[in-house]
Amino acid sequence: MTFKDRVVRFVRRTQLGAKLAWLAAGLTALVVAATVVVLSLQIRANTRVRFEDELRRNQKTFAQFQNQKLEQLTFAATLISQTASLPYALETYSAEAGNGVPRADLTTTVQRELERLVRESTKDILFVTDEKGRVFASAARLGAPVPVGTDLSRMREIQQALDVRERISRGGLAVLRQPDADFQVAVYPVEVGGYTLGTLVLGERLDSGFVDAARAAFDGYVVVSIGDVIASGTFPGMNDGGARALLASAPKVDSAPATVLIAKEEFVVAPVLLGETQDGAPVRMWLLQPLTETVRALTRPLVRDFLMYGVLAVLLAGFGAAVLARSVMRPFKRFVRYLQEGTAAERVEARFDAHDAPAEVRTLNESFDELMDALHMSEAQLRQASKLEAVGTLAGGIAHDFNNLLTVITGFTELALSDRNIPASLKEDLGQVISASERATALTRQLLAFSRKQVLLPTVLDLADVVEDVAPMLRRLVGEHIALRVERERTEHTHVLVDRGQVEQVVINLVVNARDAMPRGGQLVIRVARTNGGVTLSVSDTGSGMPQEVRERIFEPFFTTKEPGKGTGLGLATVYGIVKQSGGTIDVNSTVGVGTMFTVTLPASDSALTIDDLNDNSAAPRGTETILLVEDEPSVRQLAQRALEGCGYSVIAAAGHADALALAARARVDLVLTDVVMPELGGPQVADRILLLQPDAAVVYMSGYADDALRSFDLGHGVNFLRKPFTTVQLARIVRSTLDARAAHPSALAG
Repeated sequence: MTFKDRVVRFVRRTQLGAKLAWLAAGLTALVVAATVVVLSLQIRANTRVRFEDELRRNQKTFAQFQNQKLEQLTFAATLISQTASLPYALETYSAEAGNGVPRADLTTTVQRELERLVRESTKDILFVTDEKGRVFASAARLGAPVPVGTDLSRMREIQQALDVRERISRGGLAVLRQPDADFQVAVYPVEVGGYTLGTLVLGERLDSGFVDAARAAFDGYVVVSIGDVIASGTFPGMNDGGARALLASAPKVDSAPATVLIAKEEFVVAPVLLGETQDGAPVRMWLLQPLTETVRALTRPLVRDFLMYGVLAVLLAGFGAAVLARSVMRPFKRFVRYLQEGTAAERVEARFDAHDAPAEVRTLNESFDELMDALHMSEAQLRQASKLEAVGTLAGGIAHDFNNLLTVITGFTELALSDRNIPASLKEDLGQVISASERATALTRQLLAFSRKQVLLPTVLDLADVVEDVAPMLRRLVGEHIALRVERERTEHTHVLVDRGQVEQVVINLVVNARDAMPRGGQLVIRVARTNGGVTLSVSDTGSGMPQEVRERIFEPFFTTKEPGKGTGLGLATVYGIVKQSGGTIDVNSTVGVGTMFTVTLPASDSALTIDDLNDNSAAPRGTETILLVEDEPSVRQLAQRALEGCGYSVIAAAGHADALALAARARVDLVLTDVVMPELGGPQVADRILLLQPDAAVVYMSGYADDALRSFDLGHGVNFLRKPFTTVQLARIVRSTLDARAAHPSALAG
């Protein structure tokens, strides 16, 4: 008999109570072990992320230190180069060096001046080179100076200082290697009469003192490498093997922190570039955080505690399972047979009779019945949610194509209306087409709002009209026990610049809050008026009111006075965020037992775009610039081209990225107007490639997709964006404003 057969035979002969005990103990041990593993992995991941964030901050801090050191050294070099003897001696030296051997007294004069300056300053080394990069004179505060005649022409910073053309870009720090020490130096050109006679180089020692100073500002290990060699460091395990492991990872972590393995220990490493030597070798300061050591210190007490409590849990689980099996074995078997028959799965009304069973079985049976009821309810909810999700997916999917169609319908209708020779009857009919397009646009927005894919697009609208549009839904929302009244001042303009979906959300949330304050009925008044401060929306009720301590916290997220499960505490917090984002204010006035009034004030907008504005072609600004239009939809492309050409622009149209790049290579382009979502390459990628050919061109993006579909393109902040469907006037205005902004601020080229 094999071992497997013996185990099977032992399990079959074991009583059910013992099986349950062993099973409970085993599952408990497995859960404890899995919990320890998961927590250990989570601790390691969190520690690595924390180290990476800390190293990024330290990289920025040390980079700022390097920039400050460069500025200090450059300022000191500026003062030294303005001494009377140095420029004169270099000018004479340069002139005589071309005719023969220069005078020795010139070198002696400059040498003495440098030695004096080194003694009086805190810099460790100071020397001067001629226009060919050879050391002319040198002095050092500690150690030997650089030998006169040393050729440093290969040092990149000296080349940049000697070449006027290279000085356009700001230089950096360099590292000078000497037999007895290394120095971090800055190079400053010495000029007389517009000619570069040489360079002035000064700097500080790059030794263990530099490493100690860096270690004092950084809670970790610090290592300095020069090329493929470790120069110094505070890492105790930095032997030859550790040095090779660290330097082998240099190409992978040249800018960002990364995790490397050194001597079987993981470290999170980040480099800071200190400069290049005269031989072109990079000098880096490495910042190291011990990942393995830190995780080990954090998880050791965790494992110890889990081991102790885990053993106790295993014993208790086994003992509890054995006791449970003995007390409920017989009724439990009947209950198991009931489950095996599948009655509960097919007929919910057929319940298990557990009136004479122990309390454990009755509790299990009740829990099972509740579970089955909840399961059936969840299945119904899931089917309904699936239907809603399908509608939402459909609404989001058709938004782009539908908006393209609306753009074409509205745009070409406007172009037809711009013809002053069309009959009045036809003009009225075309106006009806535009009105229908606007209603279709509103319908699309409502579908997207229903599916939670709404486009957040601030527009100028009448706040009173918005409230009246949602009033029928609000009456159904508050119920018949509450009298709802909507008031407005029809003699005043109540236009505001907001997103319609957001302002509707504000109204609904305030009404729901008022409804909940009047469970026994009352009066609810919504009023829109024009005031000196803007346009006000007030929602007042005759409910229970709020005390002072509640009024002070009502806009806090998750703060609610309702019973658990009756509210999330996000309604008024959402209202507050929307109002503030729209540039408005919100106030509350409440008295206990009397009622509450919320007052929202939004900035008034006196400009509202009407159909007459759309029909008036003079409302569209004009221009003569060249525009590259990139749009894969032929009808939208044709509409945009005709509208812009009608405004005086020169338009070259492309159906995709290949045509666009070919056209941008042949003609000068002032502005690129591109769709965001296109086959093969999206609009941002196409614009980036065109800007390589036309760096002075401005960019305007357009799209009919919902916001969540555009997030993957990472358009960034402050871009010039035109939402579809758009009118020809809107198109002309954003093109004109973008071109004018480019002319006023040439550095802001890409929108």
